[in-house]
Parts: sequence; C-alpha cells; structure tokens
Amino acid sequence: MARVSGSDRRVSLHDVAAHAQVAVSTVSRYLNGALQLSPETEARVLRAMEAVGYTRSVSTPRGPARPRGVLGLVVPQIGNAYFARIAEQFVTAAEGHGYQALIASTSSHARKQNDYVELLRDKNLDGLVYVGNFGFNKALSALIEDGLPVVLLDEALSVTPAADAVLVDDYSGAYQATAHLTALGHQRIALLTGPPALRSVQERRRGWADALERAGIDPAAQITFSGSFTEEFGAGTLTHLLAAAPAPTAVFAASDAIAIGLMTGARALNVRIPADLSVVGFDDVPAASYVQPRLTTVHTPLEVMAARAVTALIDRIDHPDRPPAMEKTPVTLVIGGTAAAPA
Repeated sequence: MARVSGSDRRVSLHDVAAHAQVAVSTVSRYLNGALQLSPETEARVLRAMEAVGYTRSVSTPRGPARPRGVLGLVVPQIGNAYFARIAEQFVTAAEGHGYQALIASTSSHARKQNDYVELLRDKNLDGLVYVGNFGFNKALSALIEDGLPVVLLDEALSVTPAADAVLVDDYSGAYQATAHLTALGHQRIALLTGPPALRSVQERRRGWADALERAGIDPAAQITFSGSFTEEFGAGTLTHLLAAAPAPTAVFAASDAIAIGLMTGARALNVRIPADLSVVGFDDVPAASYVQPRLTTVHTPLEVMAARAVTALIDRIDHPDRPPAMEKTPVTLVIGGTAAAPA
C-alpha cells in the first residue's frame, strides 16, 4: 500500500473515500466485490485511488450486489462455552438483520489472531465483530484504518483508529463477588485471574481490591495468581493456596473455567466446598449450574452483548463517520452453593 507523500502514514480507504466524496463503507464493499456502483461513482472511486496512490486491487463481484452481505466474527476458542454462546447469538442476530455470518476461531494463538484477520480481509465482509484475548492486534488496526467497520466485543484492545466496543462491566462484577464474600465474614480472599495485560483482568482485580478495602481488608496481604482462563490453571493453583500460611478461606476466580477447575482439584484432595473453601466465579457459563454445589458466580448476559455488538456494527456500516462509542453491559451476582461463612 502506498504512503502519503512526505509522511509515514499509509494511504487508507478514508483518503480514497474523502477524495471520491463517498462513504468509506462504499469504497470498502466495492473493493471487496460486495457492491456494484453506478458507472459515474465507480469512475470517481477509481480516479480517487489513482490520485491518492491507493494500489489495492479490486475484487470481481460475485453476481448482483445484495442489500445485505456478510458479517464476520473472530473468537479465541469456539470450543469454549463462553465464546460458543457469543458465536451462537452472533449468528442469530446477524441473520435477524438479513446478514450472513462467517466465524473464525483462533485457538487463543496470538499469531493466528493476526492471520485470521488478514484472511478475512478478502472475504467480502461488510463488517467484523472481534473478540480478542491479547491486548493488541496489528492486522486489526490496519483493517480498521482501511475502513472496514469493526466492533470490539467483551475485551477492549489498543487499536488505531479507535473502534466501537461492547464490554462487560468487569469492575462491578468483581466488586459484587468480593463484597459477597466479605459479607459472609471472609478476611482472607485469594484472587485467581487470567493474563494481567488484559483490560478485563485489570478491572476485575480493581473491583476485588476496592471491595476488600471497603471491608477494611488489605488487598496486598492476599494471595493472587495470574494465568489463563482455563480449568487447568484453576486446578493447578489449589495446592499453592492450601500451602499458604495462613491459607485463604475463600477465592474469587475471575472466570468460571478457573473456578470449576479449582472445584475439580478440591474434590481430588478432599477439600470441601464451601465448608473448607468458598469459591465465587465470573461469567455464569452453562456448566456453572451443573456442578455440585451450583457455582456462585457473576452472570454476564452474553446473548445481550452479542446482539448489541451486531446492532452497533450495522450502525457503524450505515454511519461510518460517527465517533466511536463504548458501552458497558451490567452484570449481576448469582447466588449458588459454593460460598458460605468461614469455618
């Protein structure tokens, strides 16, 4: 791709659209072969590309243009119940608006997250909902700069230009979970989280710490572990928690996967939950209601979030020049049987 004369900035679809006096989404869909333009408008776009030095090739349209096209979704793990719920609702919402859905799973691999975004660039997408579990994606930033409408879902990322985002109120959920444990009388409440660089993890840690301080408990004196949002990580931390002196009487796990892994490890070591150790999770995945006892957790309305992300994406497609917006989705604490007063 060419660069603007005398500058290190790359020529983008915004430059082409401004020169041709059309919407960025119009140029993007035309170049992807998803939109047929009138001869006059097509000539303006081609002249604009030449004038600003934009060298991307034009795809051949596949039949008559449709009023609605394809929306893409990138998730870290399609086999993960949390992301599977997002994907299912995304398809329902997209089809409800007359769009087809294309889903890619990156297996939580940083390189694959970039590779799949590059792959989707040429798949005639009208827009993309992106669920990432790394703080930055260079390919995604380039795609946004090229003019493709993008909405970040569940996790905020450092992207340029800024993108719309539909997020969880992570702080409130963590505060509610921890305040529930302090109200039960717990003074030693461990924290198990995912990768510390993620905004969601930072917000959940902040909510945990503020709830402790509100109860007169020093967060710095508590045990904390950071790892991955997996059952394996949760199970692997239990022996470390039990070996601490003094050992915690409760755990706030920043995901249900971690909490369920911790419960699995507890059964293997004959640790009674909640008699010996109280546990509160975050997400309210389907498995949270199947384990015994039922997991006390923070309910995240993923179906609502996915539907809102699709609505925000379509609004971005229809209004490409509006300022980026971020919305936080409220969460609620679901009381199960895994938290009780300390022995």
